[in-house]
Amino acid sequence: MNFIRHAGTVIAALLLLVGVPVFRTGYFQNKLSGVDAVSSATMIIEQPSGAYVVMINRDLHRDAGNLATWEAFFRGEEIGFLFEDISCVVADTDATGLELAKSFQSRLPENQMTLRLEDSTLMLSKAQHGRFDVILMSKEMYDATGAANEKRTDSVDLIEAEGL
Repeated sequence: MNFIRHAGTVIAALLLLVGVPVFRTGYFQNKLSGVDAVSSATMIIEQPSGAYVVMINRDLHRDAGNLATWEAFFRGEEIGFLFEDISCVVADTDATGLELAKSFQSRLPENQMTLRLEDSTLMLSKAQHGRFDVILMSKEMYDATGAANEKRTDSVDLIEAEGL
């Protein structure tokens, strides 16, 4: 009888030590609901209207097929599967650019596109030295910061497009 009581106490203690953290993190509920971390977002954010500019660093996207797919994606075209992650930088004062970046992010699988806000001067300085993956700006911010007057290298793809 003592053995059964002792075994029950040990099992109850293990359930508390392991079970509570598993239930608190939501991992167990996600497994039961069938949520797939690789599937695309369920709610796509509408793209804002207006012109925008995307700069892609070619040195970080050496595969021509992936580069062409990213270019098509940022032009607003439908793309197939792409198994390459990107880091998108947006100026912290560019509200339209941020809204557009979030719209693009919502069209990709979760965590495929990370967003980072930076000071526009720092962002353009990094762009001059090729220390970026993707930079997204509204056309107004692009013109206002003088980025249009910056010297472009062959390693930067510049995409100018119109939103909805």
